[in-house]
Parts: sequence; structure tokens; C-alpha cells
Amino acid sequence: MLILNMVRRTLPIKTIFVALSLTVLAGCSSSQSQELGMRSSTVTKTPQQMSNLEICETYAFGRKATHTRVAIASEWNRRNISHAYCDKIRNELYLTALLKKLANAEEKPGSNQVQPVQPIELR
Repeated sequence: MLILNMVRRTLPIKTIFVALSLTVLAGCSSSQSQELGMRSSTVTKTPQQMSNLEICETYAFGRKATHTRVAIASEWNRRNISHAYCDKIRNELYLTALLKKLANAEEKPGSNQVQPVQPIELR
């Protein structure tokens, strides 16, 4: 009976602690979490499978990756990512990024595609 009462008393404390932890992490940006050591693991995905944030962290900010810097730079150029874009998404709060993703309003870097040639009228 004593153990059951202790569990009932600690359950709300655990719930509050978990909710508070999730709230703090949601109000955190990628650069802040990297400073805390939470985003310090090596990226093992291929550059084509990496998110824009992972490309930015590995190429511009020195996060470790299993693939070469040349392969990551190639993907950086293919996606037309810039340092300004990297700074913007890296300092964006996780909660904001989640809401943008749910609303399908995620910002992408400018397109690197060639515009089609327009036909010329002959006289």
C-alpha cells in the first residue's frame, strides 16, 4: 500500500517533468541544441538523403559525416543552399519548424534549374 501511494505521488511529478522537458526542447533551436551536445553525432545518411539542416551542419558548421566533404558540397550546390539560408534554418526554433512542416509551408532555397528557351517568331 505504501508503494502504491508513492507511485501515485510521483506520477504527476514525472508527467510534469516530461512535459516541461518537451516544452524546453521545443523552444530550442538547432544551434542551441548543438551547443548542448545534442546534435553532435555523426551523420551517416548519404548526402541525397540528408535534410537541408544536416547538409548545412556538415558542410558549413563542421558536424561530422561518414561521406566526403566533396559529396556534401556537391549536394549543397545542387540544392542551391547558401550560408544565409543555413543561418536562418539553424536559428529557427524546433516548434516553428514543426508548425511549418505541418502547414506544408517549409521554406526552400532558390531553384537552380535552367529556364526553358522561348521560341522566336520568324517573319
